[in-house]
Amino acid sequence: MLDRWLNRFARRGSCHLALSHGKLTVRRIGASRRSQALFVEQLLPAGADVSTETLAALIATSLDESGGNGLPVHVTFADELVRYFIVTPAYNSVRMQDLRAAAGARFQTLYGEDPVGWQLVAHWQAAEPFLACAVSRPWSDALQQAVAAGHGCVVSALPEFVAAWNRTRRELGADTWLATRGEHALTLGLISAEPRPRVAAVRTLALPDPLPPIAWLREQVARAALLDNLPAPSSLLLHGPRCDGWMPGATDFADSGMTVHWSESAERPSLGSSAAAATQSAPLAWSGTTQ
Repeated sequence: MLDRWLNRFARRGSCHLALSHGKLTVRRIGASRRSQALFVEQLLPAGADVSTETLAALIATSLDESGGNGLPVHVTFADELVRYFIVTPAYNSVRMQDLRAAAGARFQTLYGEDPVGWQLVAHWQAAEPFLACAVSRPWSDALQQAVAAGHGCVVSALPEFVAAWNRTRRELGADTWLATRGEHALTLGLISAEPRPRVAAVRTLALPDPLPPIAWLREQVARAALLDNLPAPSSLLLHGPRCDGWMPGATDFADSGMTVHWSESAERPSLGSSAAAATQSAPLAWSGTTQ
């Protein structure tokens, strides 16, 4: 049914919605390559007491202003809205119910909160540790309400880190780790190569202001590797705003420390290709009605 709906509205384009604590951005893309993308940016109220209804109204207004009502919507959550954690399933886990219980218990242990108030999704695996993430229910519910009010459909909803992994996972390994840069923090993905490249841990590094030199970043990555008993990488693939002081060549040419490379593509998953690839690589997204 979703495929029929997408085909019906493919001629009108799609919307890409980015959500963070302080603002939301809507980018409407027409079906034709010649059509110009339309942008709408909306500041969000500060504080943790913003109601689901208020958030839904602001999202709905922005979608309406962009002309996105009735269109497929692809959503990206800023990492600041997401909690990442690794779940180790019990040796006798055989059902999805067992994996969900393990994820809920792990979340409660780490964060001391009832998982009922969070949207939990994961790359469910019964035979090995897997990455899970959580977005608070007020945010996920507000998103669904806003899109439904405009007669649209949430085709995919991805955290920034997961979107970055999906786009560049073939470039990653034990010697090349992944990071996404936000306004105030860096989300670092520690990559293990056994038996194949996978996310072994996710760490959040607070970014000092002004941005520190690359020596600071190398020290933080080396410390994270030591804490998780992994060899430090020789390179870091970073998604997000570029920093001149971290660019290759910013330090002495004889410096053999960890180098930083920025991802060539900063685009969000697009309708028909990237969205499908994201689901195949790491299904840490939900679509349609939240689960």
